[in-house]
Amino acid sequence: MPFSTPPKSSAAASSAHRLQALAQRRSGWLTLAVLLLGSVAALTVMGGLPRLDRLVQQSALNFVRPDASDDIVIVAIDEKSLDAIGRWPWRRALHAETLRRINEGAPRCVGLDLLLGADAGAALSGDDALLAHRMSDTRCLVLPMAMHVSGRHGQTQTELLPAPAFARAATALGHVHLSLDNDGMVRGVYLREGFPGREWPSFSLALAQAGQKQPVAPQPIASSAAAASPPSPRWSRSDHAAIVFPAPHSSHRTVSYIDVLRGLVPPEVFRNRYVLVGATDMALSDAFASPAPMQFGLVPGVEIFAAELQGLLAGQQIRMAAMWQNLAFNLVPLAIVLLGLLWLEPLGVFMLLLTVLLLRTGVQVAQPWLGLRFSSAAGLGGLLLVYPLWSFMRLTAAHRFLRRGTRDLNAVLAGLPAPTDDDHPPGDFLDREFDASALAAQRMRDMHRFLRDGIDHLPDATLILTRRGKVFMANRAAAAHWDRPAEALAGDDAHQLLADVRTRHHNTRMLAPEALRHEPPQAIAGEGQDGAGRNVLLRCAPTFDAGNSHAGWMVSLVDITRMRRAQSQRDEALRFISHDIREPSASILTVLELARARPATLPRDLLLQRIERHARTGLELADGFVNLARAEAQPFNAELLDLNELLVQSIDNAWADARQREVHVVLADGPEEAPCVGDRGLLARALTNVLSNAMKYSPRHSEIRCAIADRGLDWEVSVRDQGPGIPAEQQSQLFQPFHRLHSGSHPEVHGVGLGLLLVRTVVQRHHGSVRIDSAADAGCAVILTLPKLTTTATMTPIKTSEREAT
Repeated sequence: MPFSTPPKSSAAASSAHRLQALAQRRSGWLTLAVLLLGSVAALTVMGGLPRLDRLVQQSALNFVRPDASDDIVIVAIDEKSLDAIGRWPWRRALHAETLRRINEGAPRCVGLDLLLGADAGAALSGDDALLAHRMSDTRCLVLPMAMHVSGRHGQTQTELLPAPAFARAATALGHVHLSLDNDGMVRGVYLREGFPGREWPSFSLALAQAGQKQPVAPQPIASSAAAASPPSPRWSRSDHAAIVFPAPHSSHRTVSYIDVLRGLVPPEVFRNRYVLVGATDMALSDAFASPAPMQFGLVPGVEIFAAELQGLLAGQQIRMAAMWQNLAFNLVPLAIVLLGLLWLEPLGVFMLLLTVLLLRTGVQVAQPWLGLRFSSAAGLGGLLLVYPLWSFMRLTAAHRFLRRGTRDLNAVLAGLPAPTDDDHPPGDFLDREFDASALAAQRMRDMHRFLRDGIDHLPDATLILTRRGKVFMANRAAAAHWDRPAEALAGDDAHQLLADVRTRHHNTRMLAPEALRHEPPQAIAGEGQDGAGRNVLLRCAPTFDAGNSHAGWMVSLVDITRMRRAQSQRDEALRFISHDIREPSASILTVLELARARPATLPRDLLLQRIERHARTGLELADGFVNLARAEAQPFNAELLDLNELLVQSIDNAWADARQREVHVVLADGPEEAPCVGDRGLLARALTNVLSNAMKYSPRHSEIRCAIADRGLDWEVSVRDQGPGIPAEQQSQLFQPFHRLHSGSHPEVHGVGLGLLLVRTVVQRHHGSVRIDSAADAGCAVILTLPKLTTTATMTPIKTSEREAT
């Protein structure tokens, strides 16, 4: 037996189909996300946009540049001082005197940005001793050191330190190297530099630590100006920090060196302040280019140290972010915007992108407080590109979709007339596609309107259902069938609406819930009866979409009550003609034949009596049948009438018959007036039939009691006799045509069994009802319930189908 592979379950196939469809719909988004995230990550890791990074960083810092601090004073070796003292270098005794003048103001810490080596010559040894003495008297003093490069190719690196006497007198030493970027500008400084195991703090960091009396690391030299042989031949740098320059409208307080030397600067200028002594003259100082706004030309190193010192004192040390921090800063906002593309509308995406950009800008501006400097150009570029790229991709997809959809739609509607619309001016390619799509949509709306109107005007109740049996559309006949607006039927469950429709023979639901879940879908058809007693023909057919997939159901409910009633009336008429109306005539012929054959058998009087009885029976049958037909079909002549008057008139008309039968008819006390709207002739015939029927079965000398009672919205007209009564189990047979309950027990009572059927027909045409109040040997009361004038003033005669449903 050959093996066969079991088919996949429908659930697994459906899940695979959904995943495939999702992948197709998200392919463009996935491509864009991979492209942007990958590009931003690669540029961030490789540092591919250094100039843009620096531009973004400095632009952000320009918003938060602080004012120059009042705690820092610069003693400038400027052009004025050079003119007064002479060319550089100066005698160190001058520095000693200047330092003495500064110490008079009790500064917090003094930084001499002067490289004071031990090579000044023997003639100046007394100046060195004086300067060393003044340094020792200074409460806090920081001296600079630097790296010295020698050799033909700069392969030898040594430490350039102050003279040993100066180094021992100093509180701390700090390197004066600045970090130059590729464009030659100074934007930061390495806080630690030196040979491994012998790193030096930056000049400004040493000043800040010494002025705040923080622990100072022991000096690595003690007795010579030349550094000991370095532990490693390679100079190292660490802890890079950005420099936040002061705002362009402010600068640190600066006094001239010669003015301090001459005692022209009050000591209070230096009190409890950081004092930096250094060259500012461009011919003498080490000047650098900087990104400080509105700063023309080069910036002296001493001013750069002052700006760095201010940032250190304020706790605003901006360090370069680590690689993972740069990746997170660039990729996370971009990923958020990319996810927003999936769920937000264009305006929502734009607002999200704007919010993310503002947050990024806020983080960039907050660099001094965060202490981090991000390389953000790649992430910013990705954010600025995501919306145009996505818009281009969606615009291309929309154009492709519109063109394909319009072509397919026009192919489907090829046989239908197209509306002409020449009002649109020519436009670009997208405008042309919009116009074509609008035209196709208009044709589709026209077709939908045509189908909707066609379904709406169908004479039978019609429902359009979804696959799960929910009502999607209902026509006017359906609204009339369920006595609800068509809009209110939308969304209802068809199983509940048709729950009362059951088969006539088995009494089972014709539209069970499991019937609509059958795979493959199958049509349902059959005849049944609903809860209102109407005979209906139910048809339920599946509908399919353009892809031949099951889309829903179309249900029609045909009311065939009138047809079945007409068929029943036809059968009754045939039976009446073929049997009931022929029977009296046949009986007369039989009596006449018997009289001819045996004249002595039937005396003349008995013969005439029998012929008369059979003739009257035939006449009653014909009259009853004709009256019932008239009661059902004759026009309804509505008029305002009084039931009291009508009942009294019917009693008066029955007076002769009641006197002959020796029966007393009594009208009980009731309302003075009982107004209603009805057909006087039909109601009079019905009341006459009820009284006639009561007199037939009333014993002699008995009483028939007639009454009218007020029952709120209705009038009740009752006729009660004292006849044999009707058992409860036989009362349902009263309104069957040609059926008499007491034909055996009361043979003297003549009738054809159509009287009460006529009464019920007349009352139902007046939107009323008939009921029987009787029991065996307890008399019988026929009670007619008719609407009052308040509810019947606008009454219209009911149709035959409505009468049968009632």
